[in-house]
Amino acid sequence: MIRMFSRRLLLPFVGVVQVAETDNARALSMDGAYWSIQYRLPRDPRARTDQKKVDPGSTYTRIIGYNHAAVGTVKEGRLENHPVHPALDADDVRSATHRLFEAVTSARLPFEAADRYEYWLLDARDETPLALLYTCVDGQEQELTPPRPEWHPMPASELKVEAPEPPQPFYVPPVNYRLEKMVEERAGTKPRAAWFMRTDPTDGDFPPCLIREDWQDEKQQVLCDRYIRRLAPRLLMLPGLPHLVRQRLEQSAREYVFEIERFHALYPEVIDQRLLTAARVEARMRRANS
Repeated sequence: MIRMFSRRLLLPFVGVVQVAETDNARALSMDGAYWSIQYRLPRDPRARTDQKKVDPGSTYTRIIGYNHAAVGTVKEGRLENHPVHPALDADDVRSATHRLFEAVTSARLPFEAADRYEYWLLDARDETPLALLYTCVDGQEQELTPPRPEWHPMPASELKVEAPEPPQPFYVPPVNYRLEKMVEERAGTKPRAAWFMRTDPTDGDFPPCLIREDWQDEKQQVLCDRYIRRLAPRLLMLPGLPHLVRQRLEQSAREYVFEIERFHALYPEVIDQRLLTAARVEARMRRANS
C-alpha cells in the first residue's frame, strides 16, 4: 500500500512537500514535477554488503535525510534509476521505485495535509501562537525532544526581501534577520513553545501565514509585511487559508512569476485563476526571450 500525504517543511518554512511512501521507500517532491525516490537503509548498512543481489553499477552512496538512500528521480514524467547502495537488494529497490513512479505520475496533486500536530512559539504577552516552529504527522513524535523555542526565517541568501529604506552608506541587516529578532523579542527572555493538535486548518486562533502579522510598531509592521509578501508563492501551498488571505497572497505572488510557475501545481485552491495563469504565461515568455 502506498500512502500519499503532504506536510510543511520547517524550520524555516520553505514550502509543502508531497510524500508518497511504502514501508521501505518514499518519493518526495517540492513542486510536483521533480521527485526524489529514496529507499530505507538497514540499521547497519554494512551488514548486507556481502549478499549477492547488489547493483553492479553501484560505485557510491547517495544519502538524503536520515537512513535513506536516493535510488531514483522523476523529472518531466521520466524515471531515472540511480545506483543502488550495496546494503540493499537491487531487485527490491527497483520494484519499489517503479511502484512509486507509477503512483506519483498518475496521482492528483496536492496530497492531503497530514501534519496536524503543530509546535508553536508563544507570544510572551498572552501565550498565544506567535510563530510555527515544527509539525509532525504522528502524535508520538511529540514525546521526542522538541525543537528549541526559536523561530528562523528563510535566509536572505535564499529569499531576498527588498528593504523598505533606500540604500544606506552603512551596513543594514536584511529584512529576514530583522524579522527574526522581532519575533525573538516578542517571545520574551524565557521563550516558550507548545504543541497543538489541529483538525481544522481554518482555526482563526492561529496565524494563517505561520507567523503573527499584527505589530504595534509601524516599522516592524512594514518588515513583517514585506517578508510575507516575498514568501507568498510558497505560502499559497498551505491548505485552509482564509479566502481574503489567499487572495492577498495571490496578488503579492504575482510579481514572482517563476516561483508561481514552479509551485502552482501544489496550490490547493486558486481565487484568481486569470491572475496566476497570466503569471505563468509571463514566466514562459521571459524564459523563451532570455
